[in-house]
Amino acid sequence: MAHFSILSETHSAKSSTDTLFDFMGDFNNFKHLLPEDKIQDFECTSEQCSFGIKGLMPLTIKIKERLPKSRITFETTGIAKFVFTLHIHLLENQQTNVELEGDMNAFLKAMAEKPLRELVNTMSSKLAALTV
Repeated sequence: MAHFSILSETHSAKSSTDTLFDFMGDFNNFKHLLPEDKIQDFECTSEQCSFGIKGLMPLTIKIKERLPKSRITFETTGIAKFVFTLHIHLLENQQTNVELEGDMNAFLKAMAEKPLRELVNTMSSKLAALTV
């Protein structure tokens, strides 16, 4: 298995980081960060969600950790093609970014790195654009 870490671009958020922390701490709002054209069968509770990404096995993720006003960490649970952790960073001066890290075999990593980078950058720009 090869470890990877992908950090998105950093963006200025339209909403305060306190507001974003509260909003993103509820999985009912998580789908606002995902690319609508690539996600299917989205289901969630307040603590976890499951969805399919076109072309991949469905994923289930849960909230692993909440660090008030600074970070929310999500992790995969159950069966997934790869295990990952997703961090939503809420930085000073209303700056935000998204980081994806995990382990997968080297062959999959080579194929998945570009789409995963696009995913975290999409999530980061959507997070910054939220007005809540």
